[in-house]
Amino acid sequence: MWARSVVALCALILIVWPSDHPLSQWNSVRLAADTVKEPLRGLISMGAYRFAPALGEPDNSLETVRQKSGLLQGIVILASWRSLEPTATSGLADNNEIDQGLANVRKYNQDNPNAPLAVKIRVWGGFWAPDWVMEDSGGKVPVVHTNFRGVQKNRTLGHVWDDRYHLRWAHLQELLAAKYDGDPLVHEVAVTSCMMFTAEPFSIDTRPAAVDPLRKAGMTDANYKACLNRIVDDYAPWKTTRFETPLNPFKATDSGKPVHDVDFTLAWMADCRKRAGDRCVFDNHDLDVPTKVNKDLQTIYTAMKRSGAEVEFQTGGAAPPDLGAVIGYGVEMGATSIELYQDYGGFTEVPDDDLRKYAAMLLHN
Repeated sequence: MWARSVVALCALILIVWPSDHPLSQWNSVRLAADTVKEPLRGLISMGAYRFAPALGEPDNSLETVRQKSGLLQGIVILASWRSLEPTATSGLADNNEIDQGLANVRKYNQDNPNAPLAVKIRVWGGFWAPDWVMEDSGGKVPVVHTNFRGVQKNRTLGHVWDDRYHLRWAHLQELLAAKYDGDPLVHEVAVTSCMMFTAEPFSIDTRPAAVDPLRKAGMTDANYKACLNRIVDDYAPWKTTRFETPLNPFKATDSGKPVHDVDFTLAWMADCRKRAGDRCVFDNHDLDVPTKVNKDLQTIYTAMKRSGAEVEFQTGGAAPPDLGAVIGYGVEMGATSIELYQDYGGFTEVPDDDLRKYAAMLLHN
């Protein structure tokens, strides 16, 4: 599985500083401290995902999105942890990938005032964690990752489950929230705490070449679960921005073979809703037609729908043979937004009238 993390901008309670206010020079519009922004709605570009298989850096230029100007409602701005925080003392990099992406969205929205994009931020950790974080939290762990196409690649992970690693990740969220939580353009932040192989915290590659080195380095079911149970705390600094968590069955590996634990995921969902309320958004990155969705995911989908939380999806493939049926199933499961691939074909190959129809299905759900 690969990560795949809109909306006309909805009504927000804003503070508009008078022109002579000292803060007006750097940010003339900020959200009131207790305002939770509206969730994403409609069709969302999952951003420039092509960077991931190459272990590169994302291109947030929006050139592909402009091929379908006015037909999408949101965009995922992508960034790597290593580019955002290159050293232990650097703080957030100036003019970083998020800054560049937001600038491009603002320009797009100026050009498309009747169909502006809202933003979800997705920061990739895992293979994209800075070297200094890996070294300072237990060292690098070489693994062989096999993607959903069966392609094997040598990769390096840190001790993602380690408290030292987690503290650095939590600090990154503090830095990001301090800069972007008050920006009304940023409606959601994707949860990538505990991310190892994909931008899905609950998903790991359980093939021996991937998981055995992690277990030898100290990963257990208990400390992996502990990492996941810290997610709500990790994203607590985001006071006005909803956090979207891609859900999958927890994969236990203590027994030497992977065992799906759906009950852990369901309990996590209930805890998230209890502690974070409307800021807790549920997602899954494997949406397909019902006959291709396994029983465990169907159980999670049903729980997502019944939870009262905002429900989002990402299509499992770039170009589903029957995208209309996939969107329809997402709508049936309560979705109000769905991420579409912008690379490898994706939404660029979908007729304009179909995009309008699918967006309307989500916007009215």
